[in-house]
Order: sequence, then C-alpha cells, then structure tokens
Amino acid sequence: MAFRFTDSHAMSLVAPSLFPGEQVLFRARGVEKPWYSYLFWKLGGFLWKYWLVVGTNQRLLFVQHGGLLSGYSAKRTEAYGWQELDQVHFGWGLFNKDLRVRSQAKRFSRTVIVPRFWMKGNFDAGTRMAQQWQQMRSLPPTSMPPQALPAY
Repeated sequence: MAFRFTDSHAMSLVAPSLFPGEQVLFRARGVEKPWYSYLFWKLGGFLWKYWLVVGTNQRLLFVQHGGLLSGYSAKRTEAYGWQELDQVHFGWGLFNKDLRVRSQAKRFSRTVIVPRFWMKGNFDAGTRMAQQWQQMRSLPPTSMPPQALPAY
C-alpha cells in the first residue's frame, strides 16, 4: 500500500496500459470535480475522481486511481490517440490549472484540475501535453507512428 504518490508508483499504474515501444513523455496528476459535487459541499470530496494523465508518443492516457485509503490503486484507464482529440488546452492559475481535453468524434470532454504541488513537474507536464497535441495535429496523417493493437 502506497502512502505517497511517487514517480515510480505513477509508472506502475501506467505500465500495463502501454503498447510495445510506446514511450511515456509527460505525466500529471489531478482531480475531476463533477458539477454535482458542488451541491453537496460537505461530501463533495467523496464524489471527486482522481486522474493520472499521461502523454505518450502515440496517445493520451487517463488512469483513474483511488485515494490514500485505497493505496492509490488503479480503477480504470481510458486512452485517446492524439489525432482523435479536437482540443487539449492547459489553463492558467497560480496553484491550480485546468487541463481541458475535448473530442467531438468520441463524444468526450474532460476537465482535470492539476494542482501545482501534487507531483513534481505537474504544471510543466500539462503545458507540454498541450504543445505535444499542437505538434501532432500539425503533422500529416501519414507521418504518424503506427499504432499497435494491445496484446490480450
């Protein structure tokens, strides 16, 4: 059971979801606060979802994990290719910034609040994810690396 969320623990959550040859470029940890959690302000924290957002050379991964009492264990993983995303925007703020990811084709929209001190380099990772998306969108589709199917 982990009492701290470290870089090695983050990599242990991501490793089962990676394709062969896929490289982790950036990772940030944050929280998603649904609108209905603000209605129940005393119990709102129990409704939050904690995410580890990982940018690789092929796609963007969202790994939902538990809190301290569950040992930060992984609950579920979602993956989206860089070309499938319509918007990856990293907002502004002094202590918290919003990582906003949208995809019309997948009907996907998620805003993860990334606190500065939850992991070392959280803000830098969010900024670089938005830059990576811009770079991948500017490449023609033929120059994209091939995506391998996961082995089951």
